[in-house]
Amino acid sequence: MNKRLILGMVALTILAVPIQATIARDKPFPTIVDTLTGSPPEGFAIGKGHTAYNSSPLGSIYKVDLRSGQGEVLVPVQNPDPLSACVILGMRVDPRTNYLYAAGCFNGNAFVYDADTGALIMEYQLNNSPEFGVVNDLTITKDAVYFTDSFRPVLYRLPLSKNGGLPLNPGAATEIPLPDEFILDPENDPCCGGNGIVSTPNGKTLIIGHSNLARLYRFDTATGDVDQIAVDGPLTGFLDGIAMQGDTLYILTPYDFPGPPVSIDRIQVVELDKGNLSGTLVDTITDPDNLDGVASGAIFGNSLYVNNARYATFPEPNTPYWLTKLNTRPKKK
Repeated sequence: MNKRLILGMVALTILAVPIQATIARDKPFPTIVDTLTGSPPEGFAIGKGHTAYNSSPLGSIYKVDLRSGQGEVLVPVQNPDPLSACVILGMRVDPRTNYLYAAGCFNGNAFVYDADTGALIMEYQLNNSPEFGVVNDLTITKDAVYFTDSFRPVLYRLPLSKNGGLPLNPGAATEIPLPDEFILDPENDPCCGGNGIVSTPNGKTLIIGHSNLARLYRFDTATGDVDQIAVDGPLTGFLDGIAMQGDTLYILTPYDFPGPPVSIDRIQVVELDKGNLSGTLVDTITDPDNLDGVASGAIFGNSLYVNNARYATFPEPNTPYWLTKLNTRPKKK
């Protein structure tokens, strides 16, 4: 073969490699990412790279790539009956250890999984009271994991050692009391008090959502002080999961409350002031075509990913579920 032709072919091959890599790297992330059929979601978390995790009250955890849409069952369904199952709710990944924490709902516990393999590493009992509780959501700081309970007026604090190390004692968690506003009237308040929770980057402040009252509260991790955050807006509806980016809160609101779930999904956007004692409702994000019962969400880059619990649709084995990608950049005026 002609030497010039061979050299030309080699040069074209070398040039093709970075071009293909650039094309793959620039491939846009889809707006819709399918998740596990038949498993209505609640918790959602972002892990390493563009890996995400979607949990179901049925006990399953689905691991999915946000770019390719390819996924796998990380933890299988533990209770297939949607009328009685409440095994796993909120989730978060600790990037220091790659541990996936999950709130244990009715059982009053918490699970810690290996986010790569799904292996159960530890299980902790949080609610040691005879009172009924629902361990709902969680946030991770430098030295602890904090869990909300939607029926008991407490936070659960699971201490962590250096670099996110786990306590060996399954009963290591302690309770922190919350104000009387978190006490529910069982006859008039079917659900829920404490629900979504996030922490500031330095871990000194937690933001807790009160679903029934459509309020936000500021918790000081050093003093234990709890103060209501005055929001100029005001907030409305049933406050579910919360995501935080800088001083901005994205509050998932799947429906108005009280009342039945209806298709009025929205994400209420609140800009917090210095000190996190007040804030302003600056935007409301909606997407009627792609949102259906938003339950939990997390920030990835300039996007907010939310899952869709489809509260108004009874879950059947063939019911589809998905994630929705939303832009977090402020609207141009």
